[in-house]
Amino acid sequence: MVAWAGVLLVLAGCKTDLNQQLLERELRMQEDQIYHLQDQLLSKNTRLERTTGENASLRRQLGIGDGGSSVPGRGSSAPTFVSPPPLPKVSVPGLTAPGGSGAAPSGLRFGPGGSPSSTPTLPPPLTPPPISPAIPPGLAPPKLDGVPPLPSAAIAPPVRRLSFEESLDGEGRISHLIVNPARTECFDADGDGVAEGLALVIEPRDADERLVTAAGDVVVFVNDPALPPGAGFVPAVPTDPGEGGCIARWDIPEAEAQGHFRRTSRARGLHFLLRWPGPAPQSPTVHVHVVMTTFDGRVHRVDVPVAVHSVGAASARSVD
Repeated sequence: MVAWAGVLLVLAGCKTDLNQQLLERELRMQEDQIYHLQDQLLSKNTRLERTTGENASLRRQLGIGDGGSSVPGRGSSAPTFVSPPPLPKVSVPGLTAPGGSGAAPSGLRFGPGGSPSSTPTLPPPLTPPPISPAIPPGLAPPKLDGVPPLPSAAIAPPVRRLSFEESLDGEGRISHLIVNPARTECFDADGDGVAEGLALVIEPRDADERLVTAAGDVVVFVNDPALPPGAGFVPAVPTDPGEGGCIARWDIPEAEAQGHFRRTSRARGLHFLLRWPGPAPQSPTVHVHVVMTTFDGRVHRVDVPVAVHSVGAASARSVD
């Protein structure tokens, strides 16, 4: 029994020592924080005194009184401004004609009443000379060796605002056209087995095969081998008679074509959704021709065969 009591006393003593160590550690940390805050307070007071001295010196240089207090308190009233002293009164003596008579000197005009008064009317001020006098006609600018003469206004070229296409001409020039075969097809919107129109994607590219953000007047026409040559619409350019007649033609101006330009990760180039102006083609394959005319008159052409997915085209394909 005595042994167990000794063990308990030893354990209690160890626990008491541990708590005391933690308490002393916390007290030391708080004491360090107090010293740190005291240092910050001393530094702030020093800076405040220095700023107050500089402010008082500036106020003395500007002639502004501080009211006997270098640091304004929270409850201090608004500063009072001293009004400037009044201007001195100057009396103007009356005008007296030479010889003591009261007659006004000749050439002096008076007010609207025409009688002498204390305030005479002064003549109007002289017109100042022009700032930039005109160059005499016989005077020419000097000529310097090796320096070309400045262009005159008579021969200077007129200033013309560039269009959208002309502003992009320096960045990239269209070299040729590409028809995207993956996104160009004769679409069937209602699923009735008859193609309603043509989905066409054109990519203007430069000589390095880069996409050019530009457009022009676009003409799209489609030839169907099932029609005889010369039938239907008038093609924009001559084509092979073996392609048949023209069953559709669309003329798209440049302003409208620019609104169909897309430049995203999934859509690139000019996207057109064109419906047939007449009956759908009967051949399994039609020939699509694209003609683009840019702002500078250059003409770019491209043609590509496109498969037709419709009932009539499928029957013609089975007969072949």
